[in-house]
Amino acid sequence: MEDDSAEFGDLRPLQGEAPGSHRVPNLWHLRQATRAGRLIMARVALDLLGGDGAPEVVADAVAALDLDALDIDLVLVGPPALAIDLLAVRGINVAEQPRLTVLSATTAVPMAGDPLSYVRSHPEVSVMVAADSVSSGEVDAWVSVGHSGAAVAAAVLSCGRVAGMSRPALAVVLPATFGPVVLVDVGASPEATANVLTQFAMAGWCYATALGIHDPAVGLLNIGSEAGKGDALRLAADTLMQGRLPGLGVRYAGSVEGHDVASGARAQVIVTDGFTGNVLLKGIEGAVGWAAQQMALAYGDPKPARTVVAGTATGDFAAGMLLGVNGVTVIGHGAGSPHEIVACVRLAARAANTDLIGLTQRTFAALLEQVK
Repeated sequence: MEDDSAEFGDLRPLQGEAPGSHRVPNLWHLRQATRAGRLIMARVALDLLGGDGAPEVVADAVAALDLDALDIDLVLVGPPALAIDLLAVRGINVAEQPRLTVLSATTAVPMAGDPLSYVRSHPEVSVMVAADSVSSGEVDAWVSVGHSGAAVAAAVLSCGRVAGMSRPALAVVLPATFGPVVLVDVGASPEATANVLTQFAMAGWCYATALGIHDPAVGLLNIGSEAGKGDALRLAADTLMQGRLPGLGVRYAGSVEGHDVASGARAQVIVTDGFTGNVLLKGIEGAVGWAAQQMALAYGDPKPARTVVAGTATGDFAAGMLLGVNGVTVIGHGAGSPHEIVACVRLAARAANTDLIGLTQRTFAALLEQVK
């Protein structure tokens, strides 16, 4: 397997640090084994300071969470006094909530500037504290709806990358005609090589499998499905995936087109570079918004269209899952509502309970064996 670490250099460990694999402690594996015996439930850290409406919108989400019904222990990451005051206004006494605790963090990452430099130089920032709580085994997953670049940087620096994964990838689940589609990458890694796209394919397949999609097929997003279509990157990636994926028990559907994302018939995991994926995702969001508006005008009632659109922002569709790091990391939309943040927490707990990280680690171990 070619070494893409140089291309990923911005997120390499600090001077003197070993690669990220040392950041996955035995305690994390112990929690996974214990979970398999159903003796403990998911513990999820939630960044109080992330999001356009933070911290109020995050506090509203906490107030809306039924932790007992969801079997989730929630760790709210932010200034303790602020968290306690915000929740008190909403009728929640933190001291009386056994499934709710506060983990101290002093500040959020500013939107301006370099997020990587900031999280490296400010270990007390909320995304780093939340990511550290996963790498230490204190929690099983973490959620932020704040600065996405900072969340990616914190996850990679604290949790480390899965062995064999050169770069992280952000995956979203999209509703489609024949069932949900996992689209990966949608912005974590704007540039890619054929080898990186193949890694994204495997990571996306793991995510789809953890979500319960049976025997998902992988497709490569391209300008046409015929052989020989696409630029040099897509041609090289297609050849590499044809050679590697079947040997790992993964069905490869070949090249797929943009309309296949909304269909889900040919492939349930669709792979592209983060630049293209982000453009596609925002185009889909705009088209859905326009369609909802036109239906509201046509029928004189916006409620049915809004109900359908709202359904695409909850459940598995709530947020992006950062793939390729040794810790469940969910990154939500900065403008997310309290209801959407609740869905992010539920998605994080689900990924932890289905052992997404363990499945990804085992799959990449097999991939590394294949390409020796």
